[in-house]
Amino acid sequence: MSRNFFCKNIPKGWQLIELGEFVTELSERNSDKDGNGTPVLSVTNKPGFAISEDFFDRKVFSKDLSNYKVIYKGQFAYNPSRVNVGSIARLKESNKGLLSPMYVIFETKTGLNPEYLDYWILSKRFRNLVNASTQGTVRDSLNFSALGEFPFLLPPQPEQRKIISILSLIDLGIDKTQSIIDQTQLLKKGLMQELFTRGIPGRHKKFKKTEIGKIPEEWELVKLGEECAVTKLAGFEFTKFFKYKKDGEIIALRALNIKGDELDLENIHTIDRSISDALPRSKLYEGDVVLTYIGANIGDALRIPKSNKYHLAPNIAKITPTEEFRSWFLLRVLQSDIVQRQIRLLTAITATPSLTMTQIRTIKVSKPSPTEQEKITHIASLFIERIKMGAPREACNMGLLRNRLKPSYP
Repeated sequence: MSRNFFCKNIPKGWQLIELGEFVTELSERNSDKDGNGTPVLSVTNKPGFAISEDFFDRKVFSKDLSNYKVIYKGQFAYNPSRVNVGSIARLKESNKGLLSPMYVIFETKTGLNPEYLDYWILSKRFRNLVNASTQGTVRDSLNFSALGEFPFLLPPQPEQRKIISILSLIDLGIDKTQSIIDQTQLLKKGLMQELFTRGIPGRHKKFKKTEIGKIPEEWELVKLGEECAVTKLAGFEFTKFFKYKKDGEIIALRALNIKGDELDLENIHTIDRSISDALPRSKLYEGDVVLTYIGANIGDALRIPKSNKYHLAPNIAKITPTEEFRSWFLLRVLQSDIVQRQIRLLTAITATPSLTMTQIRTIKVSKPSPTEQEKITHIASLFIERIKMGAPREACNMGLLRNRLKPSYP
């Protein structure tokens, strides 16, 4: 591969080399048939291309491990073929592991810091090189000699260490941010569980046992189908009437548009208003709640913000609540673990997760009075907005949260 592919101008003191000049292939074989308890690893292509032992799948495909390759801490493993072509990982935590003979093991030479190579492997540049090298092949493959021809910018070692230090600090910040996000999501889950089963903290004194847990004696336990109209776009309606176009007046909502707390309209299909008007049962109005009922994102829910702008497309259901069951309350209860757990149970035995309209109608939820529904929704929405604004730290204490809420809603 031409070095011109990489770049023309390089910083002073840096070298434009081929990767193979600073890595050495290793080929130590395991002498023990059963591996003597050494973990068997594989190199898989996972999102983010992180370089850590977490990205090794521990699966044994052969009973005889005597021909497996040995990898030691700090060394790299490389997948040269098949669906995970170009995947590289460095063994960071275990002192030793075993790899199938199909993988390549290598280590860096003096002058190339292995941590610097870690970050380069995570770069878009590396991915582009892999994609360019395998594009057009009948069977994706990139042998180690071809990998060694990749053009590579090598800074002086002191500069490598500085770059590693900067990127490590960024990683640390990302880890801390993710930790806050994880804590916040746990708090959100706990808050929703409490609000939708026990109500506003301090308000109720007596509770009764139900299938979703204890709920206040004044509340009802109902099925969605008893309080809401549940429907979808029929297959014949889609086949007979739907004609997607670029400039239609009505957005046909699909599962990929139902993400987070707001509609994702980056990728949309549209239809003519006349088609939407001709199919009133699947037309969407403000206050309707949509729920994905098939696929990886099953259970995602959103409230429709405006009438006469959206229509159901396949794979999402329309749930229209009665006046006694507020739409914002419906949305939050659908997003809660109380409902999500029921969805997981209903879809556990299917190869492709999916729900029927009948199953959706049988989902059980608590039903407070309309007034309390509005108050519960207000609390949940305030908390979700605080998460969006990035201020969850001060709220990450359920006891403190309860105390703050009691004066507001006695």
